[in-house]
Amino acid sequence: MLSARKWVNSDEKWRYKKVLLCIPPFPGSFPWFHPGIGYLSEFLTKNGIVNWVCDLRLGYTTEDLLHWIKELKPDLIGVTTMTFRHDIPYDIISKIKSSDYDIVVGGPHVSTFRSKVLEDCDADFAIKLEGEYPLLELCQGMEFADIKGLIYRNGPHVIENRDRPFIRNLDSIPFPRYEKTELGRYGRVIPIISSRGCPYLCIYCPIRVTMGGVWRSRSAENVVKEMGYWYNRGYRTFDFLDDNFTLMNDRVYAICDLIEKRNLAGLELHCSNGVRADRIDRDLLKRMREVGFNYLCFGVEAGSNKVLQRIKKGCNIETVEQAIKNACELGYEVGLFFMVGHPEETPSDVENSIKLALKYPVTMANFYNIIPFPSTELFEWVKENNYFVGKWHEKLNYSAHLDRNPFFETPEFPLLERKKMLARTAKISKEIKRKSVERKLTRKFGSLGKNLTQILYSDALYGLARQTYFRSGTMRRMVDALRGRLKIYHI
Repeated sequence: MLSARKWVNSDEKWRYKKVLLCIPPFPGSFPWFHPGIGYLSEFLTKNGIVNWVCDLRLGYTTEDLLHWIKELKPDLIGVTTMTFRHDIPYDIISKIKSSDYDIVVGGPHVSTFRSKVLEDCDADFAIKLEGEYPLLELCQGMEFADIKGLIYRNGPHVIENRDRPFIRNLDSIPFPRYEKTELGRYGRVIPIISSRGCPYLCIYCPIRVTMGGVWRSRSAENVVKEMGYWYNRGYRTFDFLDDNFTLMNDRVYAICDLIEKRNLAGLELHCSNGVRADRIDRDLLKRMREVGFNYLCFGVEAGSNKVLQRIKKGCNIETVEQAIKNACELGYEVGLFFMVGHPEETPSDVENSIKLALKYPVTMANFYNIIPFPSTELFEWVKENNYFVGKWHEKLNYSAHLDRNPFFETPEFPLLERKKMLARTAKISKEIKRKSVERKLTRKFGSLGKNLTQILYSDALYGLARQTYFRSGTMRRMVDALRGRLKIYHI
């Protein structure tokens, strides 16, 4: 028996006609648009397959999910998962398992661990890498063995098919409209993925494993068409989540030109997933600023050329610093991403990263605890040198980038020193954010802004101010809201 439902030899054209897509409630995740599930839902809809999206991040429980399953009667349930807290979707799958429908799991965790996912959970199928066509062919009734990208069960065995070639023409995939979601509960920021994959060879990065080393992009026309769709519905803020949005400068210029040509005024555009400093210059930054880009992050990773060369970043610190300087001078809110604990990195190297983070008036600087994801060069290096601290596969489930529990140590950077440095960089990140808040409030309220910042960051002053100065009215609501945002984002 290949699956819980005996559909393979059926004369029916469709194996599955109704699909319920589920987003688990990952800890720390905010209920915002999920573009991966959005793409799958839109693709199924385009091909005539009824589908729904159940987002448990919105406060729903597994019991709610079971109720919807009973009401909707899907014949396939898709569950997305990532490596961090993959035990949660695994647990959901075990609780909803039934002979009345099949379960397929997808997401970056599957692309990383492949067939092991079906060995560890009760799902019937798993889909690796891009999911649109494997999921469609699974629903259409194609023989399991012929579906590239599919992992399935055959009796006691787990069979992993060949990888599917990446979709080169991304314009052929309809962009998400989120019609199967509770649209009004996701805020006013629309995420856009205008390209997939990354050609660079950074030793720590799992993107080559999960999305491939072949960079492929949507056309400028297709990207701006998506923006126009949401613009006509009143949305003005867009966040480009590409791993390499500015890889091809000409395409970014074309996007900017089309935004202007189609009169998409009043936009607020972000690149919060980070861009490469060596793929953006002052002229491009200036042009992007003209059409509404106002926030971008740089994946700096380290503050020294020695470390950048060791991790195969492919650029130097002089280029990085020039990009940060240009962006700050042009009025961008700038975020910086660093990692702590690279191979051959020392505490003094991290001090160079801290100096760079403090040198410019940036909005944010995060120092991440480096995670050696399986199938990356970093993972193999740590494993070969026996540098792991504890059981890495157990820690991988619970550790996030902002966690202070290192995965490994090196002769240059022992465990205790790593922990001390992660504690220090956490304080630096908070101080940088505090200064950013102070600058913004000072621009808006003058000298009062500095006092407001002190109130926001001091529990004692905050309580006193609410009792004495902000007993009621607009100011109290504003301060409460700001204080809430600082707590939510741990700043």
